[in-house]
Amino acid sequence: MIDSIKKIMNNRVVKAGSWYTFTNFFTKGIALLTLPIFTRLLSTTDYGIVSLFTSWAGIFSVIISLDLAWSTQRGKFEFKDDYNRYISSVVFLSLLIFSSFLLLFIIFSDFFSNITSLSKGLFFIMVFHSYFQFMHNLSFAKFQVEYKYKVVSIITIFSSIIGVLLSIYLIRNFFVGSSYLGRILGTFLPNAILSISFIFYFLLKGREFVNLNYWKYALVFSVPFILHNISGIINAQFDRIIINQYLGPSETGIYSFAYNVGMIVSVFFMSINQAYIPYYLEKMENREYKKILFISKNYRNLFIIFYSVILFISPEIVKLMAEKSYWEGLGIIPYIFLAYFFNFMYNFETNTEYYYKKTQYIPIGTMLAAAVNVILNYIFIPKYGYFAAAITTDISYFVLFVFHYLITKYKMKKPMFGLRFHLVSFFAAIGITLSFIIIKDLVFVRYALAGSTLIIGLIFLERSVANNE
Repeated sequence: MIDSIKKIMNNRVVKAGSWYTFTNFFTKGIALLTLPIFTRLLSTTDYGIVSLFTSWAGIFSVIISLDLAWSTQRGKFEFKDDYNRYISSVVFLSLLIFSSFLLLFIIFSDFFSNITSLSKGLFFIMVFHSYFQFMHNLSFAKFQVEYKYKVVSIITIFSSIIGVLLSIYLIRNFFVGSSYLGRILGTFLPNAILSISFIFYFLLKGREFVNLNYWKYALVFSVPFILHNISGIINAQFDRIIINQYLGPSETGIYSFAYNVGMIVSVFFMSINQAYIPYYLEKMENREYKKILFISKNYRNLFIIFYSVILFISPEIVKLMAEKSYWEGLGIIPYIFLAYFFNFMYNFETNTEYYYKKTQYIPIGTMLAAAVNVILNYIFIPKYGYFAAAITTDISYFVLFVFHYLITKYKMKKPMFGLRFHLVSFFAAIGITLSFIIIKDLVFVRYALAGSTLIIGLIFLERSVANNE
């Protein structure tokens, strides 16, 4: 078993996933540990401005870049021999697009300042920060598809630490009366320096600026993701807006905290997925479908193991992370976990759409799920509270999965994984979640199940690897 585990750990995908998992947990850990610091350095007004700035930056980053970062990884396989030239040309195109938007913002600065409720100076910092955020995403997508996971991890960890330390220094020494600006600049400056360095690096390495073929490919591939990402923001945030509107900020805080506990599962998924996607694209390009199904099953099973263990010990995680006033959120934890599982499963189908360049279906599914979520939230949250929000989130993500499964199976006729693969996944997740709901008050039983799930799961993975050598 030890030899098999070593073979698993030496796999390129597992190595990359391990680095990404550590990095994501490290950066999330920094955010969590520094939260008490910044809530003391910032007044509630300052904290609100920072949150508003961050929210608008996420939206503007999608718009002013036309989401060109989405074409980065697929372009690696479309332009194998001139990938650096492709990246260089896309970066130059992004600069032209950004410059056009910047001119528009300057002309109508009063209008945009009023819409965002940011001062003009802060609005333009936000605009540049949005573009740098796009460059960050594009750069890391390129490094990931090239399996330069150590570069991604080291830069992410280093910039996170610098951002926190610089923010604290600026707040305490330069922006005592406007602490929000110190926090924003502390994040903005390292991101700006890093992104500008990436721009020069890619332009000098590729030395290709205007290439209409590259531009057409990037735009056709990426633009559909604009609506997808904006709809994703609505799907992720709208329930909290409705909870706050009907129930008040206290319930919103409990609900948001419960979601943050669920983020542990999401971080694990995002980390492994960063390694899985380049592997999937590479094997699809080589038509190695059996290898894809093999690694995907093990990927799915590994996620189920992690999902189970974290869910069974989640009450203790909640009690460790927060005071009693937040423990009320324990009731919705299993439903939030299930939503993250549905989110995990639909990505198997969108990866197929991504490879075959059928990205036009992705925003349709996201908008459909967002519409379902919004409608159900308006109907049920006023009657049943934030418990209804957790259930409607489950429903919206399940709708998202069903939509993409039907697209790949019937519209594209490319059922890579099949119904059996997904049924096994859903029955396992639902069975585990229902088991937790039934025994959530039995501490020793939960821990026994968590331990046995971990051991049995690892044995299963070991045998799976051994049987496919």
